[in-house]
Amino acid sequence: MSRPLVLAVDLDGTLISDVHDFARPVSAANLDALRDLRAAGTRVVISTGRNENSARSILARCGDPELAACDLLLQNGALVLDGASGAVLRERHLPTEEARRYLRVYRSHGLTPLLFTGHAAGGHCVYDEDPANERLGRYLEIRLKEAEVGGLDCLRRVDRIDDILDTPPLAMATIDHPQRLAPAREEMEALALPASRVALQGLVGRGGTSPAQFLEVFERTVSKELAFADYCALRGIPLERAAAIGDGRNDLELVREVGVGIAMGNAGPALKEAADHVAPRHDEDGLAVAVRRFLLA
Repeated sequence: MSRPLVLAVDLDGTLISDVHDFARPVSAANLDALRDLRAAGTRVVISTGRNENSARSILARCGDPELAACDLLLQNGALVLDGASGAVLRERHLPTEEARRYLRVYRSHGLTPLLFTGHAAGGHCVYDEDPANERLGRYLEIRLKEAEVGGLDCLRRVDRIDDILDTPPLAMATIDHPQRLAPAREEMEALALPASRVALQGLVGRGGTSPAQFLEVFERTVSKELAFADYCALRGIPLERAAAIGDGRNDLELVREVGVGIAMGNAGPALKEAADHVAPRHDEDGLAVAVRRFLLA
């Protein structure tokens, strides 16, 4: 295959070398590799589950203005932005009434809900109570630190999330241990709400010692692969001339659908099986190795 015209790059577990290094979260090797790839004519697009301000904070601290201005596929595809102008290219909101029903399920199971606002509402992560477990607490600590270091308002606390649901969000989520999430997920899926979907996603590099997961809800058509397909169509790029690299379950269909799909060494077995290539781990500059070995060679 010819060199791809565009590369979709995941953040956590892929581009980010060390999520705890707030000053330089991305290694020089990864930045240099993407700089060389752009110079060779390949467009770089960020494809992440993070909300808008959190992703922008990471990119602003990379020290590469061109990367910070690249196009953004955010919140697992709920929001796609032109990086240079900030124009919305695609946005899918979770319907308000369905969001309210999911919120009741989170609360009935003793889970701390998070709400992610749309672009016009500021692109924040919103919460209204103290975290119920250490991993969620660590997640919120990182968001606060990102705001402090990156100068972007990534996190907001409100009196009641219920009171701001007149404006439909991009997503809702919580973080907790799998055994606590399982009954809530089962109840959410049993609702069979027509305009939304439920997703479970693992965590990468959040600190702490216990396993934990995201339990998220989105508008039904939200996914990285559908958003990236729309993006490529808008830019006039065939999917077979596109590449993608990631580590999570939310990257699987995207990696499978593009011309060159790359899994990180820290990815699970299913993603590695779906990929054309497997790179080293994110904390071993796996992205840089993949770009030079599979896309620039």
